[in-house]
This record gives sequence, structure tokens and C-alpha cells, in this order.
Amino acid sequence: MQRRYVTVDVFTDRPFGGNPLAVVLETDGLTAAQMQAIAAEFNYAETTFVLPPSDSAHTAHVRPTNAKRKRCLRSIDSCSKRAPESSPSA
Repeated sequence: MQRRYVTVDVFTDRPFGGNPLAVVLETDGLTAAQMQAIAAEFNYAETTFVLPPSDSAHTAHVRPTNAKRKRCLRSIDSCSKRAPESSPSA
């Protein structure tokens, strides 16, 4: 099974610092068990899967998974397509 992914360093201001995070970009057809297996293969504290949006107002559905706990941490709809609300002027 081949999937496109990237690894990034989060919570840092320099390469190879902070926490490594895997982001799996091609998730079509993956089951929850397969996502857990992929997360276990990376062996990072967290692996995130980018899925199609569950709400048409968003561009993606993000599913972070913790390999050690064998569960999905939470699911997040992200990247709203709506224009950001302007803040009131002072």
C-alpha cells in the first residue's frame, strides 16, 4: 500500500527540533484499523490523516491518531471555505 505523506516538526522554531508529526495526505479507502497500523509504523506521538470534508463549508477533515493509545484522538473539520469575519474597528 503506497500513500503520499509528509513529516513535519511541530512546536519548534528549528528543523529536527520539537515533535515529529506525520501527515498522511492520501487516505481514500483507509479503514480505522489501517490508519492505526500506519500510525504504528511511523511510531510518532501523533499521525494525522487528511480526509475529505464532512461539512461542505470546509476543505478537509483532519483525523489525528495516537498509535500508542490505539485510538483516534479527535476529528476536526478544518480550513473553512467561508471568508473570515472582519474584526470590528476600534
